[in-house]
Amino acid sequence: MNNELFVGLDVGTTHVKAAAFRPDGEQLALAVRGYPTHYPHPGWAEQSPEDWQRAVRACLSDLLAGLGHEADRIGAFGLSAHAPSLVPVDAEGHSLLERVPIWQDERSVPQAQSLLDEIGPGWVGLGMPFASFAAKLRWLTETHPAIATHAAFALGVKSYLGLWLTGRLATDPSSEPGSTAEWEDVCRACGWSLDRLPPVFPAGGILGLMREGLSQEFGLRRPVPVALGLNDGGSAVLASGAILPGEGVITLSTNGVVFLVAADPVPAADRLERAIFCWPYLAGRWIIGGQTKAGAASLQWLARIIAGDTAGGADVERLLAEAAGSPVGSRGVSFFPYLMGQGTPRDNPQARGAFSGLTLSTERADLTRAVLEGVAFALRGALEELEQHLPGIERLAVTGGGARSGLWRKIACEILARPLTHSQADSCLGAAMLAAVAVGAYPDAGAAARAMARTSDATVPDPDAVDRYASLYTRFWQQSQLHAAFFQT
Repeated sequence: MNNELFVGLDVGTTHVKAAAFRPDGEQLALAVRGYPTHYPHPGWAEQSPEDWQRAVRACLSDLLAGLGHEADRIGAFGLSAHAPSLVPVDAEGHSLLERVPIWQDERSVPQAQSLLDEIGPGWVGLGMPFASFAAKLRWLTETHPAIATHAAFALGVKSYLGLWLTGRLATDPSSEPGSTAEWEDVCRACGWSLDRLPPVFPAGGILGLMREGLSQEFGLRRPVPVALGLNDGGSAVLASGAILPGEGVITLSTNGVVFLVAADPVPAADRLERAIFCWPYLAGRWIIGGQTKAGAASLQWLARIIAGDTAGGADVERLLAEAAGSPVGSRGVSFFPYLMGQGTPRDNPQARGAFSGLTLSTERADLTRAVLEGVAFALRGALEELEQHLPGIERLAVTGGGARSGLWRKIACEILARPLTHSQADSCLGAAMLAAVAVGAYPDAGAAARAMARTSDATVPDPDAVDRYASLYTRFWQQSQLHAAFFQT
């Protein structure tokens, strides 16, 4: 084990990342390749499976070339991916849609409502119901009947790429439905058959060996096992070392999400009413969570709008530096981060984002800080809802691209009124941990997390700022609910 490396491959919303780790969690090499998300209509979000494949190919080629002879030490690859998305494939595993709806896509609201009316809320949990795999599957059968008839399987991102990498088909319980009896009613209501969903493997199980042709393409001397990991949120939770009930992670990535480890699931009716997701994590553990739907994506959007073009990292860094000069409360400016609809505790796909409190004296720094505060306020709303089901949260970490900003971490910990441990790890490390478990390097995920997880010091809130944000949060929540209500169907 001491000589082996473990590679985590994470297919996120904006890019693929591949990273190689030593058994102690030290990152040895990293490769990143991006791809676009297309938003052809309000509430729609699509990606191309061919873009995923190209990015994975480029990432692994870059990573293994950078490792050189060290690549011979790779013991296993682990997979992680965003979910829930819908990829209908033919018998050869080729996507039958040029672009597929991803987790952000909520065109399937009517289909979700039909499922709720016909079979109740028991299926709710793997993502918000209006954007769920089940609702997307019914959308496919209703709007693309010829494709639905021709499809051999309906897959998610991870199972689609796992099939491409290994030739074997499986999903894990955290990502999307599989061919188990609990999904039979959903399949029947969608006009689908259970045998056209992938079999379910436990996260950390070996999916298969990487196909010989791909192994040779990447310069591997031998086929290496590929392990089935968790979805990207679960992988991030594991990477932070959150294993026990009451531990959790906030991710400031494309989405802003609160993930908490729980011993028991939240009842389906509560998930539906309060927009909570709930899915299996590790043995005897569940993840319950809530989302804002647009986290760091809100800041990227602002940077793009201000720049008048696609904004790079330098533009975002400049905005963050300016925002540090704006005071608590952004000089009266509020931002409602509903660019992709409203999330927990009220799922409202029709809600839209907005600034409030603008004056002729408002500066760019105030707009930026208002975005940071608005996302953090929305995270507090999600966290307070989750605390109704899991009181006594003992430890929260924060991770994701947005969490690299010390200012945003400080704002978040003061709005949430609790310390936040910054985890520099991400879903790649979580996937690598499960790859290590899959080949016996560690006996279980808990042992892998204890050995490989890495965190930095906690950001501690200033008591005065906590008090000021408490009153601002009350105002934000009242105003945001009035604003979102205008869009409620």
